[in-house]
Amino acid sequence: MLELRTFGGLSIKGDGVAITGAATHRRTLALLALLAAAGKNGLSRDKMMAYLWPERDTGHARALLKQACYALRRDLHTHELLLGAPELRLNQAVLASDVQAFEEALQRGDIEAAVRVYAGPFLDGFFVGKAPEFERWVEAERARLKQRACWATETLATAAAARGEHEAAVTWWRHLSALDPLNARIARALMGALAATGDRAGALRHARIHESLLREELDAAPDPAVTDFARRLRDVSKEADGRS
Repeated sequence: MLELRTFGGLSIKGDGVAITGAATHRRTLALLALLAAAGKNGLSRDKMMAYLWPERDTGHARALLKQACYALRRDLHTHELLLGAPELRLNQAVLASDVQAFEEALQRGDIEAAVRVYAGPFLDGFFVGKAPEFERWVEAERARLKQRACWATETLATAAAARGEHEAAVTWWRHLSALDPLNARIARALMGALAATGDRAGALRHARIHESLLREELDAAPDPAVTDFARRLRDVSKEADGRS
């Protein structure tokens, strides 16, 4: 089975072994990423040419697309990799992708499975030179998928807290904080979850980490919601120390 990884980078494996050759050239991999994200709907050849070979005339771009498709079938040893004629799509019985696993898990309501599949930003660190439309598409997809991953993770965190499963809530809020470390609302929620488990020290430590990140990345002060909650936690700790 072939596997395409798009979260946290872009790579392809066959039976767990990294694949080399023309199938791993940047534009060829980019073609796979486009089709994986398109899912069952596929993508028109014209759109793929515009994304990947914008500087070429139609005839040359069509020839390069045909060459890329041939290289994929050859190096991945499967003629059935690509399906369709005007609209190309991946044969999911031959090649599985994490981005499709993520979308399908959300569609069937298996939110935890979706969160576990999302291993990092979409196509993180991957780029194709002289392909501005492709780069814009990547940025938009990256933002969309991150938003869905954050929503899913927050759903798990709030559900765990509602059930009184505070340790699980901490786990999910911490996961969400890693996805969006500068978000004050998430920082405050994680602090609250930690405090609910009795870990006031951990909550205060996260407040300091959040403040440090804000100053380093944005040269900004922390949100009052974070600082006020941290102050209340310190007051409670002092009172507890005074009674002991």
